[in-house]
Amino acid sequence: MPSIKHYRAFQIDPDGHVFGCVNIVCDDDEQAKRKAAALVLVHRIELWRLDQRIARFDLPQEVARQ
Repeated sequence: MPSIKHYRAFQIDPDGHVFGCVNIVCDDDEQAKRKAAALVLVHRIELWRLDQRIARFDLPQEVARQ
């Protein structure tokens, strides 16, 4: 039986401050990374599980320049 894991994808503003959070429930880190990467629209995303940062997703260069 697979274990379900809980993650949080934090939205980070240009000054490095957290301004929002999306809860993600997945089977593993790779699935959570795919879901978190899809959240990158206009702000950086950091994916965490408990007190461990799993991944960081920066804005694409073309978005960051605007």
